[in-house]
Parts: sequence; C-alpha cells; structure tokens
Amino acid sequence: MKQMKNFKIALAVLAVVSALTMSLTSCSKMDDGTYVYPGPNALVTIKTTDSGVTYFQLDEKTTLEPKGWVNPYKREVRALLRYSEDQEASSMFTKKIKVEWLDSVRTKNAVVYDDEYGKKNNVTIALYNDWITCCEDGYLTLHFAIWVGQGDRIVHTIDLAVDHETHDLYLRHDNNGDDGYGAPAEGVIAFKIDDLLKDVKDGQELTLHWKDYDGDKTAKVKYYSRFSLPEK
Repeated sequence: MKQMKNFKIALAVLAVVSALTMSLTSCSKMDDGTYVYPGPNALVTIKTTDSGVTYFQLDEKTTLEPKGWVNPYKREVRALLRYSEDQEASSMFTKKIKVEWLDSVRTKNAVVYDDEYGKKNNVTIALYNDWITCCEDGYLTLHFAIWVGQGDRIVHTIDLAVDHETHDLYLRHDNNGDDGYGAPAEGVIAFKIDDLLKDVKDGQELTLHWKDYDGDKTAKVKYYSRFSLPEK
C-alpha cells in the first residue's frame, strides 16, 4: 500500500511537470541557466500519399504540410508535434506548417487476443486521462506511467490485444523482471487497431482493460477508424 501511495504522489508530480511543459509557448530560461522548451501542441499521424509526399494527419478534416521537413521514418507512425502555421498556402493539404520539433511515438500493431495472451506476465501500469490518450485515425494512443527499478537496463514490453468477438481491448505491461520500485517513468505508445476492427463503426464504444495500481480497471473508448485524405 505504501508503494502504491508513493507512486500516486510521484505520478501527480509527473502530471504537474507535464502540464507545465505543455503550457509553455516559448523557450524559457530557468534559474539554473538551463532552458525548458515548449511542449507539443498536436498529436499526428505521419503519412505519405501514393505519390510519396509526406504530410501530417491532425484530425478528420485537417492535414498539415511540413515545410522543409524531411521524413526520416520508413513507415507510418504517430508523433507528438510542436508546430507553427506558415503564411504560404498549401496546394494539396489544409495548411502549410513549420516544424519546431517532432518526437515519434512508439507505434506497433495490436494483436489478436487469445488464451495464451491472457496467461502472459501482466504488471501494473497507470494511464493518463489527457488529450494525448485518445482513439483516432485507427490508432489507440496511450499516455502512461510505470515504475522502473533499474533505469534503462531492462526494457519493458507493452502490448495491446483485441478480442475478435467482443471487440474488447486488453493492455498488457510486462516489466521483464524489473521488479524494483526505483522511480516512476512516463511514456507514450500507439497501437494500430483498425485492421482488427473492420466491422466496428465510428463512434462505437469499446472497453479497454488494464491492470492499474488500484487493481483491474476498465474504461470506455470511442473508436474512430482511419481518416482519409480530405479533398481540398
């Protein structure tokens, strides 16, 4: 119980730091001489057209053309983005933008839920209920926090499975033996789920299951399938 209480306190501190970072609109100098850079103002999917042109899908109706930005990714990924609008109009997309910074989100495919998945190691994970945690464009993106005991020496595994019959979503966190309670860490991960939910309509509620520090938890998630490139 003490560990859970300590985690909640640490999680609250992380939440305050995250909120402060995301509220900054310009580079700010701290008392110790270091700089804090502004947080993201968008969560996007980095896509390419059939002709190979890169763009960012912001929402169902908005696409962004990154001016002068070269795509380093060999596949489609989700990303946190800080951008400003460019005065120049885009010929193909909704807006042309300047990329101030971009950080890709760990993006992986969801898997099919089966008995074997349910038997795998599954330890606690906390989920933030904020603007980053969302289901859109055929992805479930989660802002999470976990305990790490040995720094970055042991890699944790986070997976998501979809039940074909019920369409329930099962989040699994395997700490791979990192059982120490050293410090809290937060991250963002995205799961591509549209391929496993082809018969689910936009707006339909799905149930997400995970193991929280308070016990087993569920939450309703509204599903929105892949956004198409809107016509200008």
